[in-house]
Amino acid sequence: MQRLFSAAFLAAVLCALALPRAASASTQPLRHVTAAQVMTAYVDAIRYFNPGIDENEAQEIVAAIMREAWEQKVDPRLVVAIVATESSFDRTARSSAGARGLGQLMPSTASLDGVTDVEDIDQNIHATVLTLKGNIEHYSGLDAQDCFVRAIAAYNAGTGAVDRYGGVPPYDETVNYVYKVITLWRRLTGQDSD
Repeated sequence: MQRLFSAAFLAAVLCALALPRAASASTQPLRHVTAAQVMTAYVDAIRYFNPGIDENEAQEIVAAIMREAWEQKVDPRLVVAIVATESSFDRTARSSAGARGLGQLMPSTASLDGVTDVEDIDQNIHATVLTLKGNIEHYSGLDAQDCFVRAIAAYNAGTGAVDRYGGVPPYDETVNYVYKVITLWRRLTGQDSD
C-alpha cells in the first residue's frame, strides 16, 4: 500500500458499499445499493490505489474479485486488501522473489492453480482467492481472529512458515504485511483499524 487513504475517502466508499460500520446507538440502517453503485465504489477504490489504471481494467478487476469471492465464499473486501497490499492493483507487478500479477503469485502457486498467464486478471484473481481460501481452511480450527491473521500471514510467508512459528513468523516483511492487510480490511469493513 503506497499511499494512506483519508477518512473522507473511506467514508465515501463505505457509504457507497453500504458496509456496516462499528455498532453504536446512532447507527443508521443500511440502505439498498445497486450493483452499479457497488461497481462504482470498488472501481473508485482500485483507482485510488492505482491512479494510472483505466476504468475498464478496474471494472474487470472488480468483476473478477466479486465473482471469485462469491464462488469461494471469501470476503471480497479481504481480497481487495490483499491485492492492494500485494500490487496496488498493477497486473504487471513483479517482485524480486519472482511473484507476479495482481495477487503476486509465485510461479509454483500459479502453476498449481492452472494459471497460464499471470497478467490475466481473471486467472490471477482466481488463483489469489483460491490461495487465500486454502489458507483460511488450513487454519479454520482456530478462533476467527487467529484463523484470519494466520491465513493472511501465510499468503505472504507460506503455511509452512506460519505453522513452524505457531503464528505470524517474525519476519519484518510478514509482520508489516499482516498489519497493512488487516488495517485496510478493517477500514473497508467500517471498523476501527486498531
